[in-house]
Amino acid sequence: MDYYLSVNNFTENGILDGSRFIRNTFRNNNTYKFMDGRLKFDQNVNLTLTKNTPKPLNAFNAAYRQSPLVPVMYANGRYGVPFVNKTTGFVTYEGQPGDNIGSLNSIGNPVYEVLRNNNLQNTTTLQGSFEGEFKIVDYLKFNSRFGATKFWYNGRTFNNIKHGWLNADPTRTESEFETLRTNNPTSTSYAYNSLNISQNESFRWVWENFLTFQKSFDRHHVEAILGMSREKFDIASSMSASAYDVPEKEQYWNIDLANSSGSSAYPKTVNQTSYTPIALASYFGRIQYNYDNRYYLTATVRRDGSSVFKANENYWGTFPSFGAGWTISNEEFMQEASWINFLKVRANWGELGNQQIPLNVSQILTSPGSSNYNYVFGPEQTLVFGAAFGTPAVDLTWEKTREAGVGLDFGFLNNNLSGSIDYYHKLNTNTILDVTPTLNSSYARNFYAHGAKVLNQGFEAILTWSKTLSEDFNYSFGVNYAYNSNKVKEVTPAYDGATGGSLANGQITKQLRVGQPIYAWWMWEADGVWQTAEEIANNPRYGSPIPGHLRYKDQNEDGVIDNRDKVFFGSYIPSSTYGINLAVNYKKVDFAVYGYGVAGNKVYNALKGTRIDGGENITAETFKQRWTGPGSTNVHPGAARDSYASSYYLESGSYFRINNITLGYTFSRLYSNTSKLRLYVTAQNPFIFTKYSGFSLKYRECRKQLQA
Repeated sequence: MDYYLSVNNFTENGILDGSRFIRNTFRNNNTYKFMDGRLKFDQNVNLTLTKNTPKPLNAFNAAYRQSPLVPVMYANGRYGVPFVNKTTGFVTYEGQPGDNIGSLNSIGNPVYEVLRNNNLQNTTTLQGSFEGEFKIVDYLKFNSRFGATKFWYNGRTFNNIKHGWLNADPTRTESEFETLRTNNPTSTSYAYNSLNISQNESFRWVWENFLTFQKSFDRHHVEAILGMSREKFDIASSMSASAYDVPEKEQYWNIDLANSSGSSAYPKTVNQTSYTPIALASYFGRIQYNYDNRYYLTATVRRDGSSVFKANENYWGTFPSFGAGWTISNEEFMQEASWINFLKVRANWGELGNQQIPLNVSQILTSPGSSNYNYVFGPEQTLVFGAAFGTPAVDLTWEKTREAGVGLDFGFLNNNLSGSIDYYHKLNTNTILDVTPTLNSSYARNFYAHGAKVLNQGFEAILTWSKTLSEDFNYSFGVNYAYNSNKVKEVTPAYDGATGGSLANGQITKQLRVGQPIYAWWMWEADGVWQTAEEIANNPRYGSPIPGHLRYKDQNEDGVIDNRDKVFFGSYIPSSTYGINLAVNYKKVDFAVYGYGVAGNKVYNALKGTRIDGGENITAETFKQRWTGPGSTNVHPGAARDSYASSYYLESGSYFRINNITLGYTFSRLYSNTSKLRLYVTAQNPFIFTKYSGFSLKYRECRKQLQA
């Protein structure tokens, strides 16, 4: 019997005051052997407990946009709000009789937002697997593996409504709140507090069985695998409950103790949902042939089924793949090239399947209360319940990607220099699109449909130099680079020109079009700044611009600015990704640096856009570069800006980030020859190099712009 037991604690304090994350992990792995090792069982159990006190990420936005003239706190102990005395011009709520007190902006106090936010999240994750292996004969064995994951989540949010009401205006008093509470007994706006409890739990299991044949015949080596798997996930449910006026002490925050003040009878609400599980089934086979460690052939076929395609019962897809390789360095004619330690060429072709969409069923939308689905008829104004067609279940099946590629692996100079180069060609033959219905459509919600062919092609290269100079000193340095070209090859006519990338103000920034990257940036091209009213009157324009607004290019020169003048400006997807790594070991000291970067993409910097309130904060650069009058600049707009999407707000998304620096020291032979203790310090994401003027760049944030 072999066993492994570990306990791990991870505690991290967040950037925002009060934010903290704690994770405790318990792990046990055991191996049991019988019949002289022919029968073996492996058991793995992981238990993870987390406790999280998150703070609102919106506090970063508020801190960025709130005017620095607004104080954090007033002398009376209330937190600062953006009041301005419009008579005197001072940012204050105080003034003389007759002074006009108004709002500078509608942004909150970031310090108070962090302080009043009271969230607690606890999770428990239990993961386990059990695998049995029986060696039938020396060249044939059978494996069966079962794994499961159970997840529990408990969340709690407490909101001190009264405290928030008082701090929204420093002149408010508790007696005013009590009066409003008495006069509005059913309004939750005047409850003392609110409590929300949420609970989620989910279960996932997978069962795999496979038979493996391995045998060598002289210089021939054959390995064949035949197997099947079953998987089910999203076996889940959720529940949330909310109530008002719970006791002030945290130990009594309980839904059952709501309305504890005696003067309240606010409703308690409970919502419960059970989700539809998704089931997968697979049958697969693979055969690998190797002759003398020189020539390699591989063939694989999978037959996969998914329950998400239940509507049309087109569950199954078949996905074959083939590969071949040649280790040139093992040929006799290469033996004299002593500087070449390893050289292999590869080629592959295959199909991949994707079923990552929600359950594809038609949805009928209803509502038990007042909504657009219901109607009021007759003299008694009786509420009649109706329904709407939410989403259709169109004819969907597996999304298939056909991939072909060639590659080269090498090792030179005693394998001090090693690496690989790969070229790939991936054609998604029937991309599943998230389709937004047209305004005259009978469908109320987005639906999924096959609508495009998308090509990704490019190359990847990895190069590593490693050297051992002595028993006490060695180092390695590596770089990697990948280039990818993304292009839409075909689009179903009904979806050609579909738009996306909403700015939540009626403006869109992306379009699906043949010949462009998928959902490429699509907007007007900024063509300077309007200088005078006369210039505006004598040139094509959109809307009602004023001097200082951006001017847009009339691409087709028809004298009108409209959607036909919008053009493409590249993609949010990086065309290049790269990374570096450096590791140095000297005696018991180790040092490592890792970095990565992207290039060739663009990001829409809405921080430079229009402000809803004139009193919001802006960057010093925006202030200094703004248009201030005729002739001041023909590049940057003035303080008053329109809200239209244009190329002015697109910036390079390229960056290089040092994501990890680690320095460690290892103590050896503490109590035995094999015992070790390593102490280390590490810095995560200490440096980033970019010309982008907005918030910190992350590729996943760019993806969110597409989903919007």
